[in-house]
Amino acid sequence: MPRDLDLDFEFQDDEVRERPVRNAPRRENTANRGSSRPSASSRRKRRDTTSIIILAVEIVVFIALIILFFVLKGKIVDGDSTAQSSGNTQEASGSSGGVNVENDQFTLTCTKVQLVMDANNNTAAIVYFTFANKTDSPLSMNDVFPASVKQNGADCPQDMNLVDAPAEIGNKDMQVSGGQSVECAYAFELSDQTSPLTLTIHDNYSTFEDIGSTEIPIS
Repeated sequence: MPRDLDLDFEFQDDEVRERPVRNAPRRENTANRGSSRPSASSRRKRRDTTSIIILAVEIVVFIALIILFFVLKGKIVDGDSTAQSSGNTQEASGSSGGVNVENDQFTLTCTKVQLVMDANNNTAAIVYFTFANKTDSPLSMNDVFPASVKQNGADCPQDMNLVDAPAEIGNKDMQVSGGQSVECAYAFELSDQTSPLTLTIHDNYSTFEDIGSTEIPIS
């Protein structure tokens, strides 16, 4: 059976014979097949195209990573800012679950703390509350939940002479009917303007014990 060879001649019995003419077209086809192989320049162009595609993909991935980094960084900064803002609001208002009361009889919420000067140019703190009476009997906040403040371990005097005393200070002794609420406040004289305050609420209605305490930074 004849075989296609790369040689132009085949060897048999130590004699060299010219191949039959019918093999000539096969040689021509072989040559044609050889000529159909990609040239070096064509292969180089394909390699260059592949390199360009790979480079473009790497650039896109790099840009995507940069965008992702800044997005995540922005979220972290926003989260930190929100947490810090919440903390500052709590410190400024003096509000804390430790001194707030919510039950079937009363609702008491510490809303804010203000630093002011009294008539003798001494520093004072005004602590504001919202008091709601849920019982059937009229009661004042001062009868049910009197407040006290300490600074540096010492009790702060109440009811000093303020230049512009808010009306809420008088409301702490106001009798509130069942289902009604009132905005009230306590004023305390401070020994300095930097040491934190310790606000304590006492229960004069049922437990007769301190039911909540919180520290309020003022500096």
